[in-house]
Amino acid sequence: MLGWLTLIIAGLAGLFFLFQKHEAVVGLASTELIAAVVLLVLFAVYFSAVRGREAGEHSAGRKSVIAISIALILALVTTLWWFAPDKIKALITPPTAEDRALDGVRGVNNSVSVLLRRSADNTFVAQGQINGIATKFLVDTGATAVMLKHSDAEKAGVDVKALAFSTPVQTANGTVYAAPARLRSIQIGALRRDDVEALVAMPGSLNENLLGMSFLRRLSSYDLKGEFLTLRD
Repeated sequence: MLGWLTLIIAGLAGLFFLFQKHEAVVGLASTELIAAVVLLVLFAVYFSAVRGREAGEHSAGRKSVIAISIALILALVTTLWWFAPDKIKALITPPTAEDRALDGVRGVNNSVSVLLRRSADNTFVAQGQINGIATKFLVDTGATAVMLKHSDAEKAGVDVKALAFSTPVQTANGTVYAAPARLRSIQIGALRRDDVEALVAMPGSLNENLLGMSFLRRLSSYDLKGEFLTLRD
């Protein structure tokens, strides 16, 4: 029984690890569902094994089952923490009012707004996603288009090898050369736009991703009041 228990739990943990490594095949919501199912099955197998051994087997056998089960459950939780730390923290720590504002607020007319606080260096930084991949942006209303670092564009699935870096762009650090590209989606909090025009900078020529007007002009509005920049759908 102990051998079968180990094989079943190891197989389930392996499947979960595989799904985590291939999010392109399984969506994020599906991954969370898989995680919940795996945990439920782990506990079900564990309690079944313990009850089966209560029929008269010695306590050493039961202790072995408990030790192995606990070790594998801890390994699975560690895997969850490694691949999705933000989601685990969100489950443990309830969101504050400011967190909810930054994630997005739905108004009375079903409008959505995202609130960004001014940082210490007098800029507005937005945590978002490009093609579903977590990315940080510097909001730049002076940039005509969203502009990405070469490394982040590659992480988001842009075919950087096919790009032609022939477009000169003026930045705070001088002229850099970039390549036109189209992004499947950009999401900032609850705000999402699909098929967004963008520029990808040459490797090493850009320090921050810029959230420019090719995204901002597709919002209903954005305005600055005091220490907060509000983006509205």
